[in-house]
Amino acid sequence: MVKIMEVTALDRLREAGIRVTAPRLRIYEFLLNNYTHPTCDDIYRSLSSEDSSLSLASVYNVTEKLEQAGLVRLIVSPDGQKHYDAKTDYHGHFCCKECGRMIDVSCCKDLGLKDLKGARIDSMNLLLSGVCKDCLICAD
Repeated sequence: MVKIMEVTALDRLREAGIRVTAPRLRIYEFLLNNYTHPTCDDIYRSLSSEDSSLSLASVYNVTEKLEQAGLVRLIVSPDGQKHYDAKTDYHGHFCCKECGRMIDVSCCKDLGLKDLKGARIDSMNLLLSGVCKDCLICAD
């Protein structure tokens, strides 16, 4: 029986060539275990209660470094808020205009981009905006 080794946040940081520090590791682990697409303020509020030495500036710096390394995705919501997602496989997002919740959406990569035949696409983000089913139910 072959045991498959689980890749940890520490391993991923090292593979990306990022020097491992306690704040980087804590923030990346938080993002890997949090599927709500948090903002830097959300991350700071969640982690600063456990570690009073963590600064909001550190959270901004670390999330930027993680995004540049391709370890997290940056999603800018319609209201301009920057959200972070450690789920880096291809998927889109739906942002509710009422509650602000961001939801992962499965979608195909080509999205009918026949007009760009011959071009190289380096990145693509699908962001849908509307009202989620929970908010629609509450409105009735």
